[in-house]
Amino acid sequence: MLLASTAYADGNATKGKKIYAASDCVRCHQSNEMFTRKDRKVKTLIALNSQVRKCDSQLSTNLFDDEIEDVVAYLNKAYYKFSTKNNSKEEIKNKEETKNKKDDQ
Repeated sequence: MLLASTAYADGNATKGKKIYAASDCVRCHQSNEMFTRKDRKVKTLIALNSQVRKCDSQLSTNLFDDEIEDVVAYLNKAYYKFSTKNNSKEEIKNKEETKNKKDDQ
């Protein structure tokens, strides 16, 4: 029986840092200030995952899901510090799908 793991707890922040550097993220994110500024757009772990996916799509980096989780783990560990409790991957997926449906309306 598979248990839902805590979101991004399986993500490897060390790998995520390398992927972030190699994926040309700094083209748009030259400064780390956007991650720490008070008026930042990303305010939840779910939003962070969504934003990383948007960036992946815009840059056409074609990261695999586990690589996205690694980047999210890196950004969360280094800058955001969002709690990963009560955020199973399935819950995250359901919340993202609900948000996307609302955005499409």
